[in-house]
Amino acid sequence: MELERRVAILVRKGVIKLIKEKVPKLREKEVLIKVKACGICTGDLYAFKGLPVWYRLPTAIGHEPSGIVIEVGRKVEKFKPGDRVTAFAAPAFSDYVVAHEDDVVKIPDNIPFEYALGEPLACVINGVRLANPKFGDNVAIVGTGFMGLLLTQALSHMGLDNLIGIDIRDDRLKLAKEFGATFVINASNEDTCVKEVLDLTNGVGCDIVIEATGNPRGVNLASKLVKKKGRLCIFSYHSLPVQVDFKIWDAKGLEVIMTCPARAEDMRKNLRIAIRMLGRGVFKLEKLITHKWKLEEIQEAFEYAARKPNDYIKGVIIP
Repeated sequence: MELERRVAILVRKGVIKLIKEKVPKLREKEVLIKVKACGICTGDLYAFKGLPVWYRLPTAIGHEPSGIVIEVGRKVEKFKPGDRVTAFAAPAFSDYVVAHEDDVVKIPDNIPFEYALGEPLACVINGVRLANPKFGDNVAIVGTGFMGLLLTQALSHMGLDNLIGIDIRDDRLKLAKEFGATFVINASNEDTCVKEVLDLTNGVGCDIVIEATGNPRGVNLASKLVKKKGRLCIFSYHSLPVQVDFKIWDAKGLEVIMTCPARAEDMRKNLRIAIRMLGRGVFKLEKLITHKWKLEEIQEAFEYAARKPNDYIKGVIIP
């Protein structure tokens, strides 16, 4: 079948245009997905604001899709038209997206498409598996935005002694508590925050601290909260260079790891795990997906999300 699709192009800083093009013909192991929802990634917002990211402009954007399979290549074995799926696929701010069948996972029938955003959920699974917490550990998450709150949901099932959510916004901390954090701390006063974490951990600090702020101040605060020989996990993407106090890292003998997809053992496996956990109720996105826009409203959507208004946590585009 020959179809036409709209595709969102980030042309330059602050400007997104929709173009029309023919849908690429399927190769033998590819599936064609009718996009039903695609999440707005913070990385794409960075690019929209003119900050450096991992790709150059102009480029087609969107990589957090879910939708319905409408056609499969002749050697595809795992999927059929009508299957509800999520995928590693781009460009997904579009009516249709093509993906290799190995990058596609079926989603439960009872999960709405806008909550079945496989890519960010897979990143959370990857972050937790690389952080590798043990039963009884003290773990802190610095930054309780969308990804930090998903990390909170996942880690709340790990048998931790303390799971501490840290942010400067009380409304986000309230959600962290609801999602399983045993304690939450407002970090507006950094010294007070450090003292509270030390009090909760018998004066030694956390076994693992996950930085999920995307802010240099978050990295430095996280460094202060880890115990000696503890593990500092840099989960968030930083678009600009970050200056850190190596004296802290040196004095504590920290293990510092990047818990990003580039370090993943197998992101396809992480995607499969993520959707199983979604189906079991580990992840709850109802209170996290705060905004929805149509594809033709994508310029407005990015302008709004880039301003980081208080009522915004995560937005999705619905073609």
